[in-house]
Amino acid sequence: MSSGCQNLQTQSKAIPTRRVTVNDTAQLPQDYSTTPGGTLFSTTPGGTRIIYDRKFLMECRNSPVAKTPPRDLPNIPGVTSPNTGDSKAETNHINNHEEKQAAGDDAQFEMDI
Repeated sequence: MSSGCQNLQTQSKAIPTRRVTVNDTAQLPQDYSTTPGGTLFSTTPGGTRIIYDRKFLMECRNSPVAKTPPRDLPNIPGVTSPNTGDSKAETNHINNHEEKQAAGDDAQFEMDI
């Protein structure tokens, strides 16, 4: 009483893709993903994968907007602003071993950074 099993195969279908040209960086989403090969893409809430063209991304990289720092950055000499030349004062702090230690805060070992 066995019924004959039929070997059913589903037909494969190509994943639909479409190429959209992005002309403004404001059209780019906030979250990106990358493939192991380095392709940059994002996904819409509907599941559509948007793949970004290298040429467009290189144009964005060289745009004036990309070279303008964000607003409200903290002033960190040598990082967000040019170095002021006080590197000698920083060196003195690194090599200064005569700091008072609080009771119970004995160093386990000395480390040069």
